[in-house]
Amino acid sequence: MIANQDLELLAGQYGTPLYLYDASTIRHQVETLKSLLKQAYPGDSLVAYAAKAYFSEGLSHKLAGMGVGIDVVSLGELDLALRGGFSPGVLHLHGNNKSEAELSAALEINAQAIVVDSLDELYFLEKLAARLAPNHKARIWLRVTPTVQGHTHAHIDTSGANSKFGLHIENGQAAAAVRYAQASTWLDLAGLHTHLGSQLFEPEIYREAIHQLYQLAQSENYPPREFSPGGGWGVRYTPADPDDHYAAWLEAVCGAVGEECSHLGWPLPRLVLEPGRSLVGRAGVALYRVGAQKTTPSGLRIVAVDGGLADNPRHALYQARYTALSVRQPEPAGSATRPARLVGKFCESGDVLIPEVLLPPLERGDLIAVPVAGAYQLSMASNYNMAPRPAVLWLDEQGVEVLQKREVPYESGWWMLPK
Repeated sequence: MIANQDLELLAGQYGTPLYLYDASTIRHQVETLKSLLKQAYPGDSLVAYAAKAYFSEGLSHKLAGMGVGIDVVSLGELDLALRGGFSPGVLHLHGNNKSEAELSAALEINAQAIVVDSLDELYFLEKLAARLAPNHKARIWLRVTPTVQGHTHAHIDTSGANSKFGLHIENGQAAAAVRYAQASTWLDLAGLHTHLGSQLFEPEIYREAIHQLYQLAQSENYPPREFSPGGGWGVRYTPADPDDHYAAWLEAVCGAVGEECSHLGWPLPRLVLEPGRSLVGRAGVALYRVGAQKTTPSGLRIVAVDGGLADNPRHALYQARYTALSVRQPEPAGSATRPARLVGKFCESGDVLIPEVLLPPLERGDLIAVPVAGAYQLSMASNYNMAPRPAVLWLDEQGVEVLQKREVPYESGWWMLPK
């Protein structure tokens, strides 16, 4: 049961694979972060959801009603944010290679911040602003890349000397951008931004990054009105992962900004945090049905389910770790449980969800639940092997809502598909 909803009944009605979001978990994460931020930071602040973690029109409406801001990286995300009820005044446009259409749309709505990622983009945006927004300056942040690196997979590390993201401090690009933006007639440099990567559990690297950004600001005599250390705080996917409570992260971030401003005699900026995974990750559960099972000559037990790489490519991309439970017997006797490799149904050897997980004896048709499935799964899902993307449900004590309908990409209709 999740939110008093029976998983077997939901799977029977909506089919599998099926993604479930628990409303109370998301509300709890939002309220906890906002409350801790208010306690730890005496200045103005904002929690802004990173839409790339997972977004749909249904979720957009839910989050807008919780009083958070929104980070978008495409026209599609921008459109869903506005349709969901987000104000342009809490919307930030990110991306390392924004199109003219994306920049123009952000200028047209007067977004809170266009987060400039390179000198090339800075010059291009200035020309667009002069032509398209003559009545107001383009409100920008500069994304700055410091020389710090967290312990995470290379594919989700966004700082360091060779990152494709941001204006690097090390080669002088960040300082040049600050000077240029401050002198521009068409640009309003509202703040500085950085993002160090994802699945980070080391609060001290945030302190070091903030120190480097404030050293940059001091060298250019620029007190930022707004400041964002990004998001990236980790989520506990398995019992072996570190604790993921927000307290250590907020203590480091809020303390560092306060110390830097006190040292320089500058006012506190508006502090903007950009969590994505940590707001929705643990709220999500993926449901699959067991199909074929086999044992290899080496004795490896293989359990195949009806989803996999197409709805969750994270293990294939960067060896993400998960656990799984049998819905029918989530806590079986220890002697009946043995290791298995949970694999998908797609024609790839890399279509593995969990290389090894303890599972009880299973039968064809049994339901498998994979927790902490709420982030960077559906947002990176594909139609590989012409697989339809799964349905997504919002589970509340009051009932069930469809956030996203299951795709049906087949024209002929001689077989039955779940609705």
